[in-house]
Amino acid sequence: MKKWIVGLCVGTVMSGSSLLQANESPDLIAVMGDMQRFAHKLQLSLDASNLTLADFYAHELEAAVKQVSDIESYGDYPVGRLSASTLKPLVLKLETAIDSGDVSRASTAFDKLIDGCNSCHELTEHGYIHVQRSSANPYMQSFAPR
Repeated sequence: MKKWIVGLCVGTVMSGSSLLQANESPDLIAVMGDMQRFAHKLQLSLDASNLTLADFYAHELEAAVKQVSDIESYGDYPVGRLSASTLKPLVLKLETAIDSGDVSRASTAFDKLIDGCNSCHELTEHGYIHVQRSSANPYMQSFAPR
């Protein structure tokens, strides 16, 4: 058991991640990376009409948005407040659209979420970070329903 824990800690340090202490806020860049990965997998799931998988990634994305909402600021920008007011409602609308069973509606809600991401980037003078759909699948995963 101890070797497993040591391996996990060493692997985490070597991968550039950090183990958070109870009172630490998450690293914005790391959480944004999680959000990007979950959003891309969500999009690939929607593109494959796999609403079950899309629902899974929507919940993961929602958790990542919650983490960003807990970050008070990044530089001089209130990223927590901005993500809570902009992204949280869009993720909830996306989840509702997925639950409706309508892939087209869910896909439209996903596009609105991406627009929300880009709005936040503009508001925080990071408009050079532009999020967009990509159909490329760099993952060792099939997104087709089984």
